[in-house]
Amino acid sequence: MELMNCDKNDFDQIVTNIKEFWGSDRTLHLHHPILINEFGNTAFVFKETDTVCAYLFGFYSQTEPAAYVHLIAVRNNYRRLGLGRKLYEHFINCAREKNCSKVKAITKPVNLESIAFHKSIGMELIGNGIIDGIPVVFDYSGPGEHRVVFMKEI
Repeated sequence: MELMNCDKNDFDQIVTNIKEFWGSDRTLHLHHPILINEFGNTAFVFKETDTVCAYLFGFYSQTEPAAYVHLIAVRNNYRRLGLGRKLYEHFINCAREKNCSKVKAITKPVNLESIAFHKSIGMELIGNGIIDGIPVVFDYSGPGEHRVVFMKEI
């Protein structure tokens, strides 16, 4: 398995097979080609032959010394191999080279799988409130759109 930058063919494979990564197409609207066309230096995939096994799309903040993980996913039949963790490690190393001092990500409070994963890699949940015992930032993504915000000093 090889770690590399995501290209157009990889992106097309991801969006075509979105359900194999997410179990549904609920995140398809978050997969915009700008992530590879304009932020391709922070778009990574693990591939086995021509198959995208896992991916991370991120970018560097323009307002603070932070790197942001926009999307990370592992294809169903490649889970439990540590690919998500390895993608984060690679992204964090790239972020350090750009003098970022922290990495951030967000999810919805109902995404317990994402919350568990991010906690397992040492990310802190920050917030100004609690929903179902989970720290959240109220209205982070607009009125009534509360989010779990993960942060880790790097």
